[in-house]
Amino acid sequence: MTTAHGDRALHDALIRLLADAPFRDALHGDGDRAPASDLAPEHRAVLRSVDPERVRRFARFLARQYYAERIVHFHRYSRALTRWTGRAPEAVLRTPEFEALLPSVVLGSRDTAERVAALLADYLGAAPHLPPYAEELVRYQNAQLVVEAGPRVWRSDDEEPAPFTAESAPVRERGALVLHLTWDIPALLPTLLTAPAAERPPDARRAGVALLVARSPRARVSVLRCSRALLDFLERLDGTATIAAAADAARLPVSDAVEIAHTLREAGALRAPHASAPTT
Repeated sequence: MTTAHGDRALHDALIRLLADAPFRDALHGDGDRAPASDLAPEHRAVLRSVDPERVRRFARFLARQYYAERIVHFHRYSRALTRWTGRAPEAVLRTPEFEALLPSVVLGSRDTAERVAALLADYLGAAPHLPPYAEELVRYQNAQLVVEAGPRVWRSDDEEPAPFTAESAPVRERGALVLHLTWDIPALLPTLLTAPAAERPPDARRAGVALLVARSPRARVSVLRCSRALLDFLERLDGTATIAAAADAARLPVSDAVEIAHTLREAGALRAPHASAPTT
């Protein structure tokens, strides 16, 4: 009879079998070597008893569904350009390049998200009749696709972190991205979704824009417009500089800087220097 812990472990292994292509390859390779040190022999036997070709086909179906949902969500603005370019972002999932990616896909991983984003950049960048801001629009959407990927906290019994003070020394989360754009993409977005039928796409304003793209531990993606002072402040938070010191260097009032640091932590852009990273 299996225990509740054993049932959960087998359940997790089944999910991994469908989500992790290298894991499937290792599982069905030659020999009895376990593809993961934490996979019990009896669970390995159960997984290996399943028809590998049926598992592979279903896993590939799930992969297309998984990334279709993310592309539809994060690339809806490129989708709005389809009336002029004739190239929908979700069509990348039917290309030979995406097919070639499937044998190495790990659903939800940062590495796979970056590779899907690269395919989207190439595919959408080759569309005809692109407006001059198209490449930066794809970068903006891809940044969210990539930042959303990776481990997250599904539930936690941890206490709320202590509030930051002027003497706290937080550090920028490695997964947060800063985008430097020459077009004001955020201002363009509402127009893209509501633009009437016309011979040409709507125009964008050329203006230097810096954006911080971050994801909270529970996978809420935020995009924050950054001033030069905010960028200076964020760049100095390396886990050794205090908020007061970083604020002084960026010429920000310390009280404002403490409040900004709380906002950045809530968005997932900052953490205490010794806080652990989220796990799946």
